[in-house]
This record gives sequence, C-alpha cells and structure tokens, in this order.
Amino acid sequence: MDTPLDSRASTIRVRYETSPLNMSRYGYAVGILRYVIMLGEGEFDIRVRDDGVEVWVTQMGNYMNMNTAWINRSTGTVAITDPFDSKRWVSALKKEGLRPTHLLYTHTHRDHVEGYSEMIKLIPEIEVWGHSDANLSGLLAYAVFKKVNFTDEWINAPNTTIEWSVGGINLSVTHSPGHAPGHVTIHGHGVYHAGDLLFTAHSGRVDLPGSDPAAQWDSVLYARDLLRNLPKNWRLIPGHRYDWIDGTTPDWVSIEDALEYNYSLNSPVLNSLNGSD
Repeated sequence: MDTPLDSRASTIRVRYETSPLNMSRYGYAVGILRYVIMLGEGEFDIRVRDDGVEVWVTQMGNYMNMNTAWINRSTGTVAITDPFDSKRWVSALKKEGLRPTHLLYTHTHRDHVEGYSEMIKLIPEIEVWGHSDANLSGLLAYAVFKKVNFTDEWINAPNTTIEWSVGGINLSVTHSPGHAPGHVTIHGHGVYHAGDLLFTAHSGRVDLPGSDPAAQWDSVLYARDLLRNLPKNWRLIPGHRYDWIDGTTPDWVSIEDALEYNYSLNSPVLNSLNGSD
C-alpha cells in the first residue's frame, strides 16, 4: 500500500516543483480512471509504502520521459531508472538528505541516457546497471544509441526475469528486447516501470536501428503474462507520457487498466503467438 509523504493529501501529494514556470500539473476525474495526475516537468510524485520503500516518479524533457526511483532511507539506497535531468534529481534528493547510489537503465537510446554523463560528474562513485546486450556500436547505431559504461550488467535471456536486491530494495528485471537490444522492464514495490516496451495505451516503436518487431511481440506477450500475475492496483509507469485511450495523457495507469485497455496487450497478434487467449 502507498501512502503520500504529506498525510494531508487525500490522493497524491506532489512534493517538489523544480521548474519555476510550471503551469501544467492538474488532476481530474476522467473516464475509467479514478484520478489522473499530470506532472509538470521536473515535479516529483512521492509515495511511501508499508515496507518503508519510497517510490518517486517524475516527468522530464521534450519527449516527456518518465523516471522512477526506489529509495530506502534506512540504508541510504537510491536507485533511479533512466534519469533524464541529473541536476534536478540530485538537487531534489539533496533536500531530503539523500544521494543517488544506483542508475538502472531500461535501454541506451539517447533520450533515456540523457542524464548519464552529468550524473557521473556529480556522483562519480555511482553504480550503473544495464543489460549486457544494451550497448551497440556502429555509425547507424550512433544516431540512436549512446554508450554507457555499465559498472554492472544484467545477463539474462530474452523474456526471462532475474531478481535485483540492494539495500532493502527488491526489484525484478525482465529482459524485453524488441524496441531496442538489451531492453529491460523493472518492477517492484508497487510499480512496473515499462520503459519503451509499453506505454499506457500501446507499445514502443520498432522502426529504429536495432529494433526487432518479432522480438517486440514476444516481449509484449511475456509482459502480459507477467502483468496478469501482479497486483492489479500497481502502477504501470511508461517510458514516456503519451496519449491514453480517451485522449488524456496520464503519467501512469493501473495494471488493471493496462491489461483491459492497452491496445498492444489486447492485440490479436498475441493470440496467434500464444496459440490461445
């Protein structure tokens, strides 16, 4: 169960506003969703779980990249997924007496590793994690990918899940190639961070260098089975905040709603791969 840091907030409390000209945050009831939160750039939604782990979510950049962090204050562990603006992350954490300890990359497309170089300058000792297949070389790949020097790597076959546990934070890492080689999704402590495998209403593009449409469908099928076995009230955090089925752009949807309404998770293609529904 999630509890907002500010107990006065009945649903969600956005703790920090690091963008001084932020005018885009608002919440409202719409369609099938009980509450839609639209974070302005650089705002942080912060929730504290019963197990003591905090989950911070923010939206940054022109492509509305979604970043997720898992934090255990008792151990000082701060694991951030795909941080876009490292200065903002470090500044917000510093206000809470915290400091990033781990970077967890879903893949190495340039928009997802935008904050890598700056984070290394700010926190040279930080651990950097990614899949062993995630770094590509070559001129064509250069336009889309950026080299990340992983200090540690996940090594698991496509559509398998391994556990990652550090400082009281316990996450599951699934190798989900297709949109990009070495793409992973990360879930635990009430959220499924989908990267660019899944957005709220559909799945990631497969027309970029290194993309593999067949592998993407296999990964979506595996993700559907995985999501069906997670608590339905967990949040699916996409890699980007794109349109939902009713034209709104929520920062996340529940797993229940994703399974019910996401077009890719309900595509007939999955039935042909699975042999049945």
